[in-house]
Amino acid sequence: MRKILYFVFVFLVLASGFYLFHVQKLENNSSTEVKNLFVDTAVADEQITISRRTAIVTATERVKEAVVSITVIGTRLVAGRNPLFEDPFFDFFRDFFPPYYYKQRVVSLGSGVIISPDGYIITNEHVVEGGDTVKVTLPNGRNFDGEIVGIDKRHDIALIKIHGQSLPYAKLGNSDDLYIGEWAIAIGNPLGFLMEDVDPTVTVGVISAVHRTIKGRGERVYRDMIQTDAAINPGNSGGALVNSLGEVIGINTFILSQSGGSEGLGFAIPINTVKKIVNELRKYGYVREAYIGVICQDLTKKLASTLGYNKSYGIFVTDVYDKSVKLREGDIIEKVNGRKIFNLGDWEDFTYAVLPGERLKILVYRNGKEKLIEVVAKELHMDHVYIKDFGMYLSTLTDPLRVIYSINHEEGVFVEEVEPGSLGQRLGFIKGDVIYRINRKNIANVEEFKNMLKSTTRGGLVFFIERKGENFILQIR
Repeated sequence: MRKILYFVFVFLVLASGFYLFHVQKLENNSSTEVKNLFVDTAVADEQITISRRTAIVTATERVKEAVVSITVIGTRLVAGRNPLFEDPFFDFFRDFFPPYYYKQRVVSLGSGVIISPDGYIITNEHVVEGGDTVKVTLPNGRNFDGEIVGIDKRHDIALIKIHGQSLPYAKLGNSDDLYIGEWAIAIGNPLGFLMEDVDPTVTVGVISAVHRTIKGRGERVYRDMIQTDAAINPGNSGGALVNSLGEVIGINTFILSQSGGSEGLGFAIPINTVKKIVNELRKYGYVREAYIGVICQDLTKKLASTLGYNKSYGIFVTDVYDKSVKLREGDIIEKVNGRKIFNLGDWEDFTYAVLPGERLKILVYRNGKEKLIEVVAKELHMDHVYIKDFGMYLSTLTDPLRVIYSINHEEGVFVEEVEPGSLGQRLGFIKGDVIYRINRKNIANVEEFKNMLKSTTRGGLVFFIERKGENFILQIR
């Protein structure tokens, strides 16, 4: 009996030891597997983090500190009904009196891009239009008073200066080197959100097209624009359009939308155009206009066949009004600086941003042969005489002005600019008008215009105007 108990005891001891050994082994293996699982998860997280830092993230980080919020406070004249004449009885007489204007205080928000460490900022002209006070807020929350250095209504560009040192600034890229379909990053201050949260907003899309021409507000035409489907919303105007390298390739300007929101049709001014405008504004305070000295038309298939020209692009030179230019009547302009010119619109888009002194390499087809000709753009000289009472800048009409603006009259004064809210604007003058007569006296130059104003009471002035080939009158009653 004792032997049996002894064997049972030994068996239980051995079995217990065997069990404990295997349990310990399983626990050790389980612990090792858990440790390995944690290590594998950490490695995976690191790989995910690396993959999250895409080119878009890196590009955004390079630029976003230089994208600012711009607050503009000003007054704007708004046409309306005189409260003293609200009775319907006066509706019959309304056409006999000038429109009633009242001042309205406006606050507008936009974006801008710092382009130098000493505080030069580019934005759209329509962002600062009519502004008396400009405030600039940086992404780090710092606030500055902004000074308008110059504006260019034609290209919708404004240059602002804030007084600071070692400011963050963006690198400007090359908008002539764009690929359709490459990434486009819009950075700005949509709907004024930057005033609540100092970080700018980022949206991403692609370059949808280049060299777009769009009819904008009023008489403004936007030429040679970059099209993107990156969302551009109200308040984004003046912000940066950035490539995947973190370079600014355009200044976000407007959208085409039926709903008022972004619908994938956003447009930006090419940064190469902006660079030239900024240099002009810094040097002169305004942008000089240039001309090439020729008049062109679209090339029809019949005309091309007659000239023995079989390419699908090119425009026809009909007149050379600057005889110093090496172009000739009958030339077919094929390319300018290597860019194909398919029609008159392409030519106008290209020359739109040309400044005085620029050298253009123009490839022409002449007498059955191609010829490369260099043309230097000349300055379109204007008098830029300010008529304070009317808030207008005038210039004596010249031959280049007549040709460029298709003006019929040989003499007169050319309206260069009309200030918002001025008497000139209230009377109905716009840029491009030609005043060729006041009352019964023909006007040949600015001096005659000024003398006529001095010798005539304001209430008795009748201005004879040519506008886009049509003649009509404006009168001060």
